Amino acid sequence: MSDTFRISISLALGLSWCLWVAWLWWKKRPLIAVNGGQRIVVYASQTGNAQTNAALHQTKLANAIVLPLNKLKTQHLTLADEIHFHLSTYGDGEAPDNGRGFLKLLNQVSQDIIEKIQFSVTAYGDSRYPKFCAFGKEVHQSLLKKGATSLADIRLVDANNAQSTENDPSTFTDVVITEITHLNPKSQSPGLYRLTLKAEQLTWQAGDLLDILPPEGQGYSIARTYSIASASSHLLDESLVTLLVRLHITANGEFGLSSGFLTQQCQVGTSIKVKVRPNPSCQLTTEKHPLLLIGAGSGLAGLLGHIEQRALLNNCGPIWLVYGEREPGHDEHLSTQLNKWVQSQVIQHFDKAFSRQETQAKYVQQVLLANASMVKSFIGEQGDIYVCGSLSGMGEAVNTTLEQILGSTALNTLIQQGRYHRDLY
Repeated sequence: MSDTFRISISLALGLSWCLWVAWLWWKKRPLIAVNGGQRIVVYASQTGNAQTNAALHQTKLANAIVLPLNKLKTQHLTLADEIHFHLSTYGDGEAPDNGRGFLKLLNQVSQDIIEKIQFSVTAYGDSRYPKFCAFGKEVHQSLLKKGATSLADIRLVDANNAQSTENDPSTFTDVVITEITHLNPKSQSPGLYRLTLKAEQLTWQAGDLLDILPPEGQGYSIARTYSIASASSHLLDESLVTLLVRLHITANGEFGLSSGFLTQQCQVGTSIKVKVRPNPSCQLTTEKHPLLLIGAGSGLAGLLGHIEQRALLNNCGPIWLVYGEREPGHDEHLSTQLNKWVQSQVIQHFDKAFSRQETQAKYVQQVLLANASMVKSFIGEQGDIYVCGSLSGMGEAVNTTLEQILGSTALNTLIQQGRYHRDLY
């Protein structure tokens, strides 16, 4: 072996080692604000509203970056000149999924670091719920208690306010209803309706939401939000938005304002005002990985968009659908289409759970628990979980069951990786 060859081998090995060290550093590099004195805008958002407003805030600040709250680390708190929080409250006063761990992080940060923080909090919520803006208020109070300096009073943004910019009619688009179908006319359950809207002016992704603004004649002008039950608009030959709307009936027998308007007053040909609400936490980054879909009732809507998405694409990962309703026979919505997707292997596994059947009642969380080992193997290292439906009852029970099956650490890892998606209301 010549000296030249030996030298070449040594150089190659040395270069490989350097590249390996550089790769390890890059993979494990600290997620810090690039420069000391930088402003950071962070958001905790379940449906994308706080994220959108955080991005708008960033554009108004010099030398600012924007981050989801679960990416905010101790290094950011140490180096940032200002931190501006945009925080939604989810469910019964909870943090959104991408903000769950922040208060725990805050308790681990030394007092001298927190005392140097200058911050503001904009909290988003809905005053119809008793714990209005609870998460934003909790973060604000925790920072103050630990010695951080507030740059301004906490700002509360109420989605249930007709004067909110979110309800400005000029930001909505007129679309036409092309179909209204009562899906469970013989059921004792409240009516579930499929609405199809001709919406050539709109673009959306599977997982996004649609805000609908009823006319002021309905007694209010506050938008109501529905899960889009269609694949991404760029995949469709026709720009048709599909919704599933449950008719809400109040204790005194009156129809819900929005659901009553859409299902009892609107007709084919009626024009309504709508606006797409991007919902990044429920958009998938790839269609190649396994997808466990879990839902009940009108929550089928959020699942349908992702099923149709994979039906229109090639070489997609497997789908396991676990869906719950009340009565077998009368509440098996869209069974013809779902069965076609099963036969074509778009859906590889389909489990139904009915809470009002002659034999023992069954719920989606019981299906998961009975198939715990399959859940673990199906999700594996790459799979996504997507849950859609009512937070109270189904959503909470499913979350508890998944923690039981996977463990809280593994479930939190899925959240951190953006693989656990929840469209709950």
